[in-house]
Amino acid sequence: MNMIEISGLCKSYPLYKNKRDKLREAFSLEGKQYHSDFHALDHVTFRIEKGECVGLIGLNGSGKSTLLKIITGVVAPTAGDMRIHGSLSALLELGAGFNPEYSGLENVYLNSMLMGYSRAETEEKLDAILSFADIGDFIHQPVKTYSSGMFVRLAFSIAINVEPEILIVDEALSVGDVFFQQKCYRKLKELTGKCTVLIVSHDLNALTKFCRRILVLHHGSLAFDGEPQEAVTRYFQIRQGDLTRAAAELSHQPFVMDSERLARYREPDAAQYSGNMNVLIERYYYEINGAPFAEACRKDDSFHIAMIVTSKIELTDLIIGYQVRDKYGNEVFGQTSLTSHVRQFALKPGRNAIQFEFIWPEIREGDYFITLGIGNGTDVLNQVEECWINQAIHVVANVGGKTIFGVFNQEMEQLQVLAME
Repeated sequence: MNMIEISGLCKSYPLYKNKRDKLREAFSLEGKQYHSDFHALDHVTFRIEKGECVGLIGLNGSGKSTLLKIITGVVAPTAGDMRIHGSLSALLELGAGFNPEYSGLENVYLNSMLMGYSRAETEEKLDAILSFADIGDFIHQPVKTYSSGMFVRLAFSIAINVEPEILIVDEALSVGDVFFQQKCYRKLKELTGKCTVLIVSHDLNALTKFCRRILVLHHGSLAFDGEPQEAVTRYFQIRQGDLTRAAAELSHQPFVMDSERLARYREPDAAQYSGNMNVLIERYYYEINGAPFAEACRKDDSFHIAMIVTSKIELTDLIIGYQVRDKYGNEVFGQTSLTSHVRQFALKPGRNAIQFEFIWPEIREGDYFITLGIGNGTDVLNQVEECWINQAIHVVANVGGKTIFGVFNQEMEQLQVLAME
């Protein structure tokens, strides 16, 4: 059974160059238009079945919030058809549906009433709501005094504990602290199969864990509807823009120092540089499994990195390396040419081309940043740092819902189980 049915949904807004044009249009006897239409949604069609947990992703301005507002009845569509089958609870913008002058407790009753529940029904669920929100005596204080974290705690607790048939969540979970986020995701997992969930989040790894299907919006149109990992890949392709086959094959071709090739490389920001700068990394390029400047990666993906460098001196003890850190700045893994089983090279004065590859390991999902570096010496711990470009590459690792025990997994070897007398 379909709980949400969207067919050819459109939403347009008139855009005026100035207020005078809006007045001129309003009083035009000929009905002349002085505006252009902005299409926030353009013929969007999809169905969500009972018990499904569906993710919704897209770049800023893609139409995600507009779509949710239409589904929840906050905004009327310009065209198209929408059918909702079942009671609906929504957690949209922070503060939506709350009266800032009322206490948290009064807002519990207000929100429940807006959802169609009587005072008696609300009181039956009150203990569960207050327990999940866990904001203590602040429940009796006006919500205008709440922090954003306290606000989202109460709002999410109300939304899930009224036991809706359909739950809509729009980015609200990104406001709470990490422990509350984990608590919310555990609750969403418990609701799987019982409640139909449509959730918008920038936490792509969370969506791939909890959603069997993800919708990708782009410029108001549905760009993809399907398997989570493919959806994430499509999202990053949109974010990176259209890349030509010539760019995809760039690093597999012999290096030729021409302006056309160099124009495809990225130039580091000045703030990313560190080192004594006897060697300068002018530009760099990378690809993941042949996709230039991709951002999504998973176990066994191949990274190919190329750099154009200019050296003032000759480095007979050249060290090329990379370092991977998580979003908190913790070192996760890395390697150098000196400590790897690769051929050693010297770096000549002037312009040089450098390229290397590595394989992405099975590590915990999340955001990672790759620093590229050139050093000089025979000891990694005592090398001269010539030139580093810090956090040059950003990637989002995905494990496809697999459990990672700690930072990374390591396979068991030669398991045996022996019966003993």
